Amino acid sequence: MFWWMLANILAIAFAITSWIVCLNLFRDPTHPTSYRWMMNVGRIDPLEAFTRDKTKDGTKVPNPQKVQTPQQLEAQFQSYSNSDLEAINQEFKRAYLTNFKKPKFLTYVTGEFRIIGVKALTEKDFLSSGIVVKAQALVRPDAVADPIPYPVFIECLFPSNNATPESFQVGNTLMLEKQRHCAAILNVGTTEFEDRSALFLTLVPLAAVEYTPEEGESFKISPPKMANLEGILPAFP
Repeated sequence: MFWWMLANILAIAFAITSWIVCLNLFRDPTHPTSYRWMMNVGRIDPLEAFTRDKTKDGTKVPNPQKVQTPQQLEAQFQSYSNSDLEAINQEFKRAYLTNFKKPKFLTYVTGEFRIIGVKALTEKDFLSSGIVVKAQALVRPDAVADPIPYPVFIECLFPSNNATPESFQVGNTLMLEKQRHCAAILNVGTTEFEDRSALFLTLVPLAAVEYTPEEGESFKISPPKMANLEGILPAFP
């Protein structure tokens, strides 16, 4: 009787432990180990190459909850605490990794930005191929005025198999449009600017289209099959 009861207790303990481990392992795709396991067993799909128009060969880009300019973004996030930013960044990342099956907080960014840095993405980054462009927002005081620098910064990840840093030139303008690029927020942080803290966003265009920069050769936006969750965001230090 003793050994029978001991065997049953051990079996129950093993079953409970297995259930808890499996639940935790497949619940959160933003954890690197969970994400790899979920990809290996087919519980999560590869990153989607969305199209602007729904076709039989592609999925249309998801509808955002918000489309915001740099001024609107600053007004929204300036009061967020570090814990608030950590929580919403988890939601942004989870939505991207699951191809926006539940597009919670999905926000597209629009506007003009002056390029201040360009570099190639590597296997150590969140997305392993393509380029990342760092830029500062430009705003127009009125419809006919020239754009002026605004203390909001972005880095835009352009996943691609044929893009090179030479496609963008420092000093040129990066235009982000809702219908054309669908640049979604992936991460929200801050950066130091003129002895103050300024908003710094990581974006990724969702529309897998041929992108033509202001100068340089065109390239095709195309996400890799899976992200590298051990890669640090933002990509620019």
